[in-house]
Amino acid sequence: MTTQEHINNFSLTLTKILNQELELGNKIIETSKGWPDNDTIIIFLGEPFKITHNINNICYRNIEDPHYWKEEYFDTSTKHVLACKF
Repeated sequence: MTTQEHINNFSLTLTKILNQELELGNKIIETSKGWPDNDTIIIFLGEPFKITHNINNICYRNIEDPHYWKEEYFDTSTKHVLACKF
């Protein structure tokens, strides 16, 4: 399920990455809020990231766990996550 409120309140820094990924053809397939912290918002993309992004205060993590997702960008200031599926 995708919730517009999650997208609207998503980290401004991660939104820059999100918009670049959408321009390159990736698609939002799901959003969620409240895990692992109450204020965490996660946006899931349907495909692996199209390009590498290097932005201050954003941590890249290679998760590679089929129970969760392939990789993510984590905003250390908001605890929001932009993740992609396999």
